[in-house]
Amino acid sequence: MGLNSAPESESSPDVIRHLVLLGDALQNIDLGKGQAETALVPQPRNPWKLTVLQPPEVLRQGRVRAIPAGVTHIAICVDGGWAIETSGLLQGSARTIREALDTLAWAADEFENMFACLIAAATEAGVPTIVCTLVPARYVELSQQRVAATALAIFNDRLLRRAVAARLSVVELRLVCDEDGDYASETLLSHAGVRKVANVARSALYDVSRNPGRTRVYF
Repeated sequence: MGLNSAPESESSPDVIRHLVLLGDALQNIDLGKGQAETALVPQPRNPWKLTVLQPPEVLRQGRVRAIPAGVTHIAICVDGGWAIETSGLLQGSARTIREALDTLAWAADEFENMFACLIAAATEAGVPTIVCTLVPARYVELSQQRVAATALAIFNDRLLRRAVAARLSVVELRLVCDEDGDYASETLLSHAGVRKVANVARSALYDVSRNPGRTRVYF
């Protein structure tokens, strides 16, 4: 669905008036000096507000209590590439393949528990919600890229299972951010990449608002 199909009526239930982003996807991205709303959607049909809640805020306050009043839509989006790099998971050493997989599984368990809390908060809020898959890093060194992509695939598998179980639709960012120009660095999206994500996410939110109850994949 293109942006031109966005509804005109500001009172329509599928108009995004207050979007809550659950996750740290924008934490390390430079959106410029203006408001994040303007950077993400330069010329919106209707004025809208963005509230970003990082996972610790949701976990500390307890699910739905973290969600502000007046929210109309929720997007769950976690920065996977940055999270894996800063965790040191790929810099560790293992004596056996089994040990390496066990370490990765423990990290995936921790991620899944955190993500389940974000989904629970969104579900309790009772507003149209989408889940974004983790964006892969774009390392220049081939072996590092292969290892990072493999690790991220395991995290994304946990994410997808949780999303489907909650009957939430998914934005598949691995298919959205697929060009060099989408990245400002090996682990961070560029301004252009963020805009691409915002466009697909907006279309997905409009669609799930009109047609709730069934898991769909958008890209």
